[in-house]
Amino acid sequence: MTTGGTIRDGLVAAFGATMVVACILWNIEAPTRLGLAILTQQYMAFQLGLALAIAFLQFGVRGGEKDRAGWIDGAIALIAFAVLMYAAWDFVWLLREQAYRPWQITVIGAVVVVVVMEGVRRRAGWMLFSIVAAFLVYALFADRVPGRLIGKELSPERLVQYVGFDPNAVFSTPLAVGTIIVLLFVFFGKLLFAAGGGAFFTDLAMAATGRSRGGSAKISVVGSALFGSISGSAVSNVVTTGVVTIPLMQRGGYTKRDAGAIEAVASTGGQLTPPIMGAAAFLMAEFLDISYFTVAAAALLPAILYYLSVFVQVDLIAGRDSIAPPDTDGLTVAQVLREGWHFALPFGVLLVALFWWRMDPADSALLSAVAIVAVSFLRSYRGQRLTLGTLGRTFVETGTGMVDLILVVAAAGFVIGILNITGLGFA
Repeated sequence: MTTGGTIRDGLVAAFGATMVVACILWNIEAPTRLGLAILTQQYMAFQLGLALAIAFLQFGVRGGEKDRAGWIDGAIALIAFAVLMYAAWDFVWLLREQAYRPWQITVIGAVVVVVVMEGVRRRAGWMLFSIVAAFLVYALFADRVPGRLIGKELSPERLVQYVGFDPNAVFSTPLAVGTIIVLLFVFFGKLLFAAGGGAFFTDLAMAATGRSRGGSAKISVVGSALFGSISGSAVSNVVTTGVVTIPLMQRGGYTKRDAGAIEAVASTGGQLTPPIMGAAAFLMAEFLDISYFTVAAAALLPAILYYLSVFVQVDLIAGRDSIAPPDTDGLTVAQVLREGWHFALPFGVLLVALFWWRMDPADSALLSAVAIVAVSFLRSYRGQRLTLGTLGRTFVETGTGMVDLILVVAAAGFVIGILNITGLGFA
């Protein structure tokens, strides 16, 4: 690896870990305890700056893992980071002067809009980029749109000032939920995986369903349901359970296509499985001004029906294709629970904090993360446990893994801002 690559990877790791540390400090109200009056928007600007820097330092223009970032990408990362750090530092003055439209806000807004859009194109793809770009184009010509979709006239300067800076646009609810709540739940899921939770859930599913026909696919369904209930992420679910279940399904007689499809469908269901659901569930709670408990309770029955239907489908495929049970190495449910019972403790803490004490979701996730660290340092699962090294890597992986989501919710803030400033949201 070149010196430049080493420096780049070091910066990505440092920024990723800093995102998690900042989130923890924010949720324990460290700034307030230190006598610092910091606005939520300042915190969000700080996190967005770190996320954008990571996005442009990791990958190049094509956005693939093999497309390494060049010096132009590094320059964009530096500009985005510097501009958003300035916005975070001077946000109070900028907000007070916003009515006078100072040039600083124009620069901040323009940089945020351009860099976030390019980040979305690289990390989320052309589809989302095109949708948000269509809203931006609409905002520029809203006064010329006929019918009920007509909006107020906006200059490009006014548009970027509002969309790229205002607390009702990019620094609004979606970015707040992503950087304050979802980040901690992702951290909890990563900690659980690093402590051996992924292996535990897979083993539990294997012991419970592996002896029936099509057992390899049923292991995928049950394992994904279990892990999805505490990850809320389809991608992390596939990465965790799929590396075991997809080869297992192929060896059991499922085609590559069926194995991949079953794992994808089973993992996607984790986003609607309580207690930890996808980011959209937290946004629903915020926008509807209801408790997260209400959203999770409403999702319970659909989640059960979802996984029941997938389970029945893979059983029918196994019956049609005469797929025999896999070799489960004699695993029993009692054996798995005896070795991994300690994973019930942080999971129980999460359930009690969320649904009994009705704590804030972020506080519940943080408390559960502390619990998993405590029990994993004391007890291992099949030789896998948290160490200081794996704990440090978990901080880095959580931060870098959140980049895509933060860019998406920032782009969602653009859309919300456009709906507000053009009047389209009231049409």
